[in-house]
Amino acid sequence: MNSAPTPASVDRVDRATKPFLLIFMLACIVGAAAALVLAPGTIGRQAVAWTMAALAIVGVFGVLMHAVGLLQFVGRAGGKLDTTKAIADTSGDGMIVTDAHSRIVYANDAYIALSGGKSVQELRPVERLFTGAPEISEAVYRLAQAARTGQRGVEEIRSTPPGDASGAAAWYRIRVRPLETVATDGATLWTVSDITRERESHESFFQDLQHAIDHLDHAPAGFFSADPDGSIAYMNATLAGWLDYDLTQFAAGQLKLTDIVAADGAALLSVVSGKPGEVVTEPIVVDLKRRQGRVMPARLLHRVTFSS
Repeated sequence: MNSAPTPASVDRVDRATKPFLLIFMLACIVGAAAALVLAPGTIGRQAVAWTMAALAIVGVFGVLMHAVGLLQFVGRAGGKLDTTKAIADTSGDGMIVTDAHSRIVYANDAYIALSGGKSVQELRPVERLFTGAPEISEAVYRLAQAARTGQRGVEEIRSTPPGDASGAAAWYRIRVRPLETVATDGATLWTVSDITRERESHESFFQDLQHAIDHLDHAPAGFFSADPDGSIAYMNATLAGWLDYDLTQFAAGQLKLTDIVAADGAALLSVVSGKPGEVVTEPIVVDLKRRQGRVMPARLLHRVTFSS
């Protein structure tokens, strides 16, 4: 049996209509016609004349307001609205607009597909679409609070896609911001983006970086890097073992060059000079200090990068 087709984008946004001017003009025309029929000849003609004069004044003011941009014809405003709606309808991110009572007044195709609904009545707001683990509920609650107070918010959550029974998890970035320019009071725009590939790319990069660090830690040579002020920023496990330091308790900046290089070796390392942007590499024989104070002769391959 074929499943029901996915509904098209939902648009329940109230249009800002102002029929008062049209009603006023119709009332003036009906009043003028009634005066011409019911009133005596002179009074009727005067009423018609005054009515025509009033309509002429309204027409002149309308032309002037249109000339300065304060009044637009429905065709121009509708064209701009249609373009904006087409951009939202075809967006790859799920987008919904809710009113002050959390009722959905607009939903694009991407959000309908994400929610897995088969009809408009099955659409759910973000607060009821993403539920489950406490960290998901807390993130959605923070966004809901931001929406209620008219503030912006963004959260990233890891959740099973709604309606997906496979159990595969995906990453979503959810944004919320108020819409001050639409007619509906308290309107809020929710944007849901699938960032699974982005997070997988980041995780793959960090895994590769961690593998490189692990390889460097277990290399048969010692490595360390120091800041210009002599603070040790990095030390690999091999060198830490030689100097009798516990790498799990090592923190960047905790040690200085003078703590691990004996005698005048630290001063020898700091006198290297070079041109801006140049990289200078030179071998230096120094004595390294262990934590108990004993020295260990070592040959350093000293590399310094000078900033531009």
